[in-house]
Amino acid sequence: MDGPSFVIGNIARGDDLWDRGEIIEEIWRVLEKGNILLKAPRRFGKSSIMYRLYEKPREGFIVVFQDTEGINDPVDFITTLLSDIQQHESTGDKFKRLLKKIFKGAPSWIEEIEIAEFRLKLKEKIQDRWQENGEELLKIMGKLNEQLGERIVFIIDELPVLIQRMSEKHKKTVVKDFLHWFRQIRQSSELGNVRWVVGGSIGIEHILKQVGAGTKVINDFEIVKIGPFSEDDARAYIKALLKNEGRLQRISRDVVDRVLELVGAPVPYFIQIVLKESIYEMRSQGKKSLSKEMVDRAYLHGALGPASRTYFEHYFTRLSEYYDERKEGIAKRLILEVARKAEVKKVELFKLFKMLSEGKLRDEVFSYLMTDIENDFYVTYSTETGSYRFSTNILRDWWLRYYDLVEE
Repeated sequence: MDGPSFVIGNIARGDDLWDRGEIIEEIWRVLEKGNILLKAPRRFGKSSIMYRLYEKPREGFIVVFQDTEGINDPVDFITTLLSDIQQHESTGDKFKRLLKKIFKGAPSWIEEIEIAEFRLKLKEKIQDRWQENGEELLKIMGKLNEQLGERIVFIIDELPVLIQRMSEKHKKTVVKDFLHWFRQIRQSSELGNVRWVVGGSIGIEHILKQVGAGTKVINDFEIVKIGPFSEDDARAYIKALLKNEGRLQRISRDVVDRVLELVGAPVPYFIQIVLKESIYEMRSQGKKSLSKEMVDRAYLHGALGPASRTYFEHYFTRLSEYYDERKEGIAKRLILEVARKAEVKKVELFKLFKMLSEGKLRDEVFSYLMTDIENDFYVTYSTETGSYRFSTNILRDWWLRYYDLVEE
């Protein structure tokens, strides 16, 4: 049966990517003239949208998807970019011919089929002066654009994670040099038609502050934000999933309403979790139709149950990945305060921060913490009321169930 399937935590391809046409259209519009920082909290479908750009490029564009997994070095970043171009069916042969003009003697390694060997040889060539040599090599992209008559688009998912990994291996000066170099590359007139789409699902501003770079190294990007589904899209998505995965022919409005009420902001990831558990509950009861009561039971005992903790655990553990122990503890307590009270005034949270920090942290740390909490935990700030609240009910309920033990 055609329609979306459960792809919880994985990239949604084909029919599984549900109606993100407006965002994709906006991205292609911006790419006509500039570069994009695609911002979204985790599990909003950012990677799936980026993969769709790669999977179905617009006419006049060649899209290269860079896998940054394991990259923690500027030289690795450069060689991976060039290796991806070398492998691409539209650019590979022309790229190798241009590469031979730079490396005199047309060394045989340029024709290497094994990509690992190609990367190793390339790394040896640029290692000592990676900034100058890397820039010279990347300028090949500008020549490729001219020969092909098409723009090359590099997609780099999770730039903040890449920066963080580099900072764990290198001194801050190396990371700062890389970020300034990368910006210079994007601004180079010789790469004028090369485009960049970089993604970030964690607070990139916080990461940049940690390495001492500041936001000036990313201020050339146009920010495109990915939000949750609209209510109409969410309703259509719920019905399509239930028909395809649950084999249901009739779906009551009460069921759809209840799913949306339990989830809160209609994020595809959370919708899938609740529906998967609801279908399991329906089948375990030997039924062929889904009721609101089944959805409630599936939510409490399935989606929020011990067996499903892996769906959410990274929201808790990731705090320790980029905060020291003191700030981590304060962040968890601020999140819990919002979860407990449903809605909390900013001034109240600031008082709590001051008490917990015992005057040992600057006031600006509170601003950074709350920005990261908004980015990572679906907590939203209302300028009208001056207060914070969870936009996703399911994440709030999960937090209260498992982590309402933080000391007062």
